[in-house]
Amino acid sequence: MSYLSFVKEIQDLGFSQGKYKPHKHIALLTAIRLLKLKPKNGCRVYYNDEYKQLFSELFTKYASNDDRNRPYTPFFHLKSTSFWKLVPINGKKNDLLSLGSVGGPGQLMEVVSHAEISDNFLKIITDDSICNIIESLIIECLENNIEESKDRYITQVESFERVTVTLENNVAPNPFVAYLNSLHSRDAGNENALAEAQACNPNFSRIYVRHPLVDNIVKCLTEDEGKSVVLTGHAGDGKSTIALAVYKQLKKIDEHAVLPVPLQRREDIVLPNGICLAIIKDFSEWQTNERDNLLAEVMANKIRVLLVTNTGALLDAFCGYATKAGLGNRAEWEPCILEAMDADSNNFLYGPVPFVFFNIALCDNLELARLIFHRILSNENWGACNNQACREHCPIYRNVALFQVNSSVANRRLFLAYRRMYEYGTRLTIRQLTAHLAYLLTAGMEYADIRHLAEREDKPLMSEFLFYNRFFGDDGHTEDQAAVRMPVIHEVRAQGFGERPCPATERHLWLLTHGDDFSLGVPLLEEEFRKLQRYGSQMQIQENGLTPDQAREQVRRMLYFLHDNKDADRGNAFLRQFLGSLAIIKWEHWQDPSTRLSMDEASHFKQRVFHVLQEQFTGVRLPEVGGPGQQSHLYITLSRHKQDIRQSAQVVLAQIDFSNEFKIGLGVIAPNNQRRDLVLAGQGRLNGIFLTLSLPFLDYVLARHQGEVGETLQAAYADRLERLKAELINRCRSHEDDEMLLVRLRTNHTFLRQHYAIAEGKLEVSNA
Repeated sequence: MSYLSFVKEIQDLGFSQGKYKPHKHIALLTAIRLLKLKPKNGCRVYYNDEYKQLFSELFTKYASNDDRNRPYTPFFHLKSTSFWKLVPINGKKNDLLSLGSVGGPGQLMEVVSHAEISDNFLKIITDDSICNIIESLIIECLENNIEESKDRYITQVESFERVTVTLENNVAPNPFVAYLNSLHSRDAGNENALAEAQACNPNFSRIYVRHPLVDNIVKCLTEDEGKSVVLTGHAGDGKSTIALAVYKQLKKIDEHAVLPVPLQRREDIVLPNGICLAIIKDFSEWQTNERDNLLAEVMANKIRVLLVTNTGALLDAFCGYATKAGLGNRAEWEPCILEAMDADSNNFLYGPVPFVFFNIALCDNLELARLIFHRILSNENWGACNNQACREHCPIYRNVALFQVNSSVANRRLFLAYRRMYEYGTRLTIRQLTAHLAYLLTAGMEYADIRHLAEREDKPLMSEFLFYNRFFGDDGHTEDQAAVRMPVIHEVRAQGFGERPCPATERHLWLLTHGDDFSLGVPLLEEEFRKLQRYGSQMQIQENGLTPDQAREQVRRMLYFLHDNKDADRGNAFLRQFLGSLAIIKWEHWQDPSTRLSMDEASHFKQRVFHVLQEQFTGVRLPEVGGPGQQSHLYITLSRHKQDIRQSAQVVLAQIDFSNEFKIGLGVIAPNNQRRDLVLAGQGRLNGIFLTLSLPFLDYVLARHQGEVGETLQAAYADRLERLKAELINRCRSHEDDEMLLVRLRTNHTFLRQHYAIAEGKLEVSNA
């Protein structure tokens, strides 16, 4: 039963022959509040003293002088509703069936054990937002005692845009849509998710983007003093696609050409200069003796190889062959191989043979995914839809149009969300990202599905299939159970995007004095946005089950993905809150090579990093940066780091003049990686010490500055700070055995330094 049916049924309670009696509404309101108060009762409502007392309190508040306080009567007669069932006492079933009414509480309690509400109704009242609406509806009925408020809690959704496409039988569906649906794992039709199938699919060239590693691999293999290559990484990282591109280039085949058959497990190529190459598509598929024979060819300099392999197969093959060939045992080789993989070694000697290691798992693949999505959205893939009348109300074409028309905003915001996930440790493979991008556009639907939707009498809302909802794996109010199992959607839903409100934006969205001035700025969705905005400001239930809080959630999603706020500060504040990252906009800005860190910015971040390091190294919670008596000495103390012990005086192990011995700036950490991170670097006696300030750490730093004491530092970063602490102690601790420095925490949260020294047998104490 839908929410609307319950609403209508509740509104009709108490009306008989044009007259209204409040008893059933009071009984139902009593039951709802008791069920919320005692969740252990489940769906059971007991006619006991607690029930009678609460009923009487509500009766006194809402009933008229002509009404009589008889709680047993509505308790019995609510059985006429679809959601209230009376459960008889054992052996009294027939007696209950024969009762048409009850003359008093004794008669009720003789035959009725308790009442039970239906599972559907229990589900409604256990949802706080919906339950509040139901309670408000009951109270309004009690206060008005008339029918004129019946329509206030029901909003017909006919005015929202629906899937109303007109499809002709002779219209040929766009084949690219079916191809996109074969890229994700929402259902069984995912045959093109693997590179083996892609090599022979003509649609693959429509989304193919050349991986930057292809040229490096070809160069390593073909130079006169070239080397064999090991290509490793996670499943779905694109290793087979890279091998396919290398094969095509070495065979002089156009990179967009379709192969008649997939790559064989071994492809041999002889170069014009006589060098023999072998491309091994998947080394993990080979038997042990086959691996040994291949490595023997390599060791004899008969061939150079491109080995596409996972870690396990690589270790087993290399360590096993080394043992048999007398090159060493597994204990010697395994750590060397793992180190080469972690460092992307370009000169790993396996016996006399040099190898180059490329570990795709170390690559940031979001830029590659962005280029793939750009290819997916290109006009050549959607030409079949451009001249069809059905495109106006087709949800798939609407998604494509929203990205094409608003590419500078929508694409940036989409990959900003991916970036936030990546920086917080959620690394997604190219296969997973491509699957999610395909699902965003199609929602798993093809031509036949849209035809079916168009023929339905109760046509669904267009918004149910639009990308800003499908990004989260739902239609705006209900999960797509098949989609939420997709790895990316599972991770997206775990991020909590949109859970933090942004007061400045929320005020303009929902207050009646501001709401009308707010514009999404996207003509394709402007009317839909305004309707959702108005609906989210009210306390109403949609007949399709959409609640006001779900409408507000959709509005926030639309704003995040599509709204370009002219007030940059307010817009950025909304993005930061939606993503739950206070520093992400700054971090994104720093990736522009022309960006320079101003003196004010450097000072701003340096003060806040100092504040967090001081807390971490002393175990003392300090007030936000900018308090009275701000100091610049960083102390590393002998502290216990226990919440239940306050150490007002601590022994100093090392002290650093933070303002002069550290500098902060933007730097490129890895030569092959162009990302720019904020780096805290030591100078002078601390030269060579540096700390990369990643996005999660910067978020923590800024959150602490805003007084969010509940924020916690990631365990991995806490470990890095402990290593920094150890290195600073090693460099900076005093070697004077007869001196000791203590710091005492003053009431104004600054530190007082006290020197203790023994001179000529006397203890000297001085404040520094």
